[in-house]
Amino acid sequence: LAQGEALCGTSSHGGRQYHFIYDQKTMTEAQSYCREQYTDLATIDNMEDVTTLNNMADLSQMAAWIGLYDARNSWRWSLADQMFYEDGEAEFRNWEVGQPDNYKSAEHCVAIYDNGRWRDASCTYTTQSVCFDVRPNVTFVLNNNLMSWTQAQSYCREHHTDLASVRNMAENQKVKELVALGQIVWIGLYRDSWKWSDGSNSSFRYWQTGEPNNNGGKESCTATVLTHSGKWEDCDKTESAEK
Repeated sequence: LAQGEALCGTSSHGGRQYHFIYDQKTMTEAQSYCREQYTDLATIDNMEDVTTLNNMADLSQMAAWIGLYDARNSWRWSLADQMFYEDGEAEFRNWEVGQPDNYKSAEHCVAIYDNGRWRDASCTYTTQSVCFDVRPNVTFVLNNNLMSWTQAQSYCREHHTDLASVRNMAENQKVKELVALGQIVWIGLYRDSWKWSDGSNSSFRYWQTGEPNNNGGKESCTATVLTHSGKWEDCDKTESAEK
């Protein structure tokens, strides 16, 4: 982005109030400023908020940082019972070189290659999956049905314990042995994607066509583009903009 500003928000019982800050800042700088002076970078809940912001904005400025960001490191296992994990086990990863890359900002689920390495992939991709049973002993089972990650999760929870958690290299080897040559297979690792800086659970999105696209592999933050009706695009948080 060439220009923009910070869009800060203040939350109260009466609703949200917005404040444009016309200074060039990176997203991190803008977030710190908004948290010091107001509540946080702005959360936008609906089209009424978009209209309010468009009416407030100085359209000579191109864009403004808002509080939506891509939580790229929020990987977690499908299995809800965290007591299953001992210290460090939940953090085990065996990524392929260059992975995860979140291609086109659309890869939020994880599959394992036939070489035992992992990659992120679109959760809508259909392939085989590995389920597991945790009692009496941990046992991994291949599900040959071609399913999306969510379908595979439902299948594994119905017929076994869950999609497979892989806690160490020994378990990774057991799962690898189930994967046919040239195949990738779902495991139970996934991540929450876009979140609001202030912790809001608002699901409202107002992306421009083709966004988010993770152009260059570093776009994990969001700006509202005032010269395009306030629609949003993902951006590199290190860019300096009046956001």
